[in-house]
Amino acid sequence: MKPRQGPPRRPAAWAPRDGHGTGQRVLARGDAFTAARDLSVNVTLDGTPVTLDGTTAARRRETVREGAHRRERPLFVQYLNPEILACYGRDAAGRDAEAALRQALDATRLAVLLTDSYLLFPSSYMFELPWFGVFLARLGPLVHEGLVRHTSTTPELPAYRERKAREYRDDRGNPYARAGPLRVDPDLAWYPRFGDPTAAGIAEMWKKAVTPDGDLSGLVRTLGRAWGRPYDQVAAVMAASPERLDGQAFVRRFVERTLPAPVPDQARGRLAQFVSAAYLRCYVRDLDTSLLTDLPLAPLSCGLDEAEAGLRGRMLSYRRLDLVLRWLRVDEFVHGGATWRELVLLRSRPEFGVITSTLYGSGSADAVRFAVVRAGTRLDPALTCGQAVSNVAAVAERLARAPA
Repeated sequence: MKPRQGPPRRPAAWAPRDGHGTGQRVLARGDAFTAARDLSVNVTLDGTPVTLDGTTAARRRETVREGAHRRERPLFVQYLNPEILACYGRDAAGRDAEAALRQALDATRLAVLLTDSYLLFPSSYMFELPWFGVFLARLGPLVHEGLVRHTSTTPELPAYRERKAREYRDDRGNPYARAGPLRVDPDLAWYPRFGDPTAAGIAEMWKKAVTPDGDLSGLVRTLGRAWGRPYDQVAAVMAASPERLDGQAFVRRFVERTLPAPVPDQARGRLAQFVSAAYLRCYVRDLDTSLLTDLPLAPLSCGLDEAEAGLRGRMLSYRRLDLVLRWLRVDEFVHGGATWRELVLLRSRPEFGVITSTLYGSGSADAVRFAVVRAGTRLDPALTCGQAVSNVAAVAERLARAPA
């Protein structure tokens, strides 16, 4: 079926979460939640994303100070990716499915707070994760309002599925070759992905990495010792791997099949990590997104360095925000008591933006810590959205008054 493009424009019935928020409704316009949603909507001009002030996204990126944390960026949901989770020994589609789903739901609560835009996930998740439908159903209110979107080069899921089935041909248990229609929430919006195919971007980084001073030089030497071959010979063989893939997906198990001898067990992790890190760079660059990293289950950053050009201000630590939520005494509300609507209302407050911008951009965790101390005994455990907003405002006020 063809997914709808863009968010719906009808009144939204807010589904309860774990028994919370029963009977709540919000009109499509007229409250802070919808204002936040509407500000996140992108339009396109000849296929190029355009911002609300009429400039293209590319021009905006060029003019923004490098390294700034920008809440208007979407957040790319990499913490569900099965290949990335596999880098940390997690089988998201098998034995660790329950833990992966539990972490994904919790992480999404913080992810929602870290962007004034929407959450983006690749369309592949709908095929590769057996439990992904359950995950999306739990996010129903966000999906309904266009605040969670899937991204690919085409909105036509049957065509996408056919192409991916070819990329994963000869793979045991090819998730794209399973019979039966894919059930998709009609409210799930599609976001176009422009730029080169992901495999092309990974291939470019791969070829640079196998040079003597590249990121994979250590892996080349390890393989050279295991195979009894000189560096140049191994590097040449590895540099040809993208072509030998012949259109298959650029993932570890397929790359290994292009090599002339087995990869030692101790080297497989490095190979998988590099490919997944390159994958993340492609999506962050092409979609101009941030990432939620440093999660309880695993870092899920695949070794990406926050100081790397193009990544500054984009690597947002789960643990750092979680710590600040505890200082603010809103952690239990955020993790358990809040409905999705209330989380979006909380994030839309300018005071909350002051705190996260300080935490990830213009200041530090210490600056927030000092503001919490200055707030003194005014912070009681938040049980409602109003109490959470009050605590956040008390600390943000002290941050704003702090000397520069």
